[in-house]
Amino acid sequence: MQKINKIVKNVSTFLYPNICLHCNDVGQDGLDLCRRCYSSLPWIMHACKHCAIPLPVSSASICGACSKRDLYFDQAFAPFVFDQFIREAVYQYKFNSKLNYGKLLAHLLVQSIQNQNLTIPDVIVPVPLHRKRLRKRGFNQALEIARVLSKQIGGVISVQDILRARETHAQMELAAKHRHANVKDAFTLSAPKPLFKSRHVVIIDDVMTTGNTVNEVAKRINMAGAERVDVWCVARVV
Repeated sequence: MQKINKIVKNVSTFLYPNICLHCNDVGQDGLDLCRRCYSSLPWIMHACKHCAIPLPVSSASICGACSKRDLYFDQAFAPFVFDQFIREAVYQYKFNSKLNYGKLLAHLLVQSIQNQNLTIPDVIVPVPLHRKRLRKRGFNQALEIARVLSKQIGGVISVQDILRARETHAQMELAAKHRHANVKDAFTLSAPKPLFKSRHVVIIDDVMTTGNTVNEVAKRINMAGAERVDVWCVARVV
């Protein structure tokens, strides 16, 4: 059976080869991205272990900002700076509903998680959208990424335990001083019980700006009894 699946996969690849979404060249390693474009992605080589902001290689593992604020998650990870092709891919995915870009971003995140040997969580929580935003967009970009992660590396997806209680503005549209107030108390638990008791939970989002949004989600997850809360995103705004 395994041999048959391999043959089917090889035939499918021959008939429907991967095409680079950036330059239209032939994709490599099962991705819709060629090797040249893959190597030119805006990789984060060294980052703050708390908020994933890029840092000089010679600097400390925790940035100055994180040493002065309360965070409700333990660690954040993002493989890319929100720039160049990654910015274009996120835009095409979220605002033009080109789900093939989202699939590529999810697979790139999976590869990076595996390369970093990150601990696989018990539960995956995609950052929820407000029902009005969900109705307008037609899908939750964080949930679609989470589905790929769950299938590829494990973890049970939770989509009903954390809800967005009110509509908020997009964080990247706001000045930094307004971002905390924008998402403060924007999320709520679906039930007043220890939903995540003694569980390792990972929050998934496409882009992390200042970290205020995921911090509010993490706050609720901690209230539900989680033992550890991490954040995984595709890209980090600098």
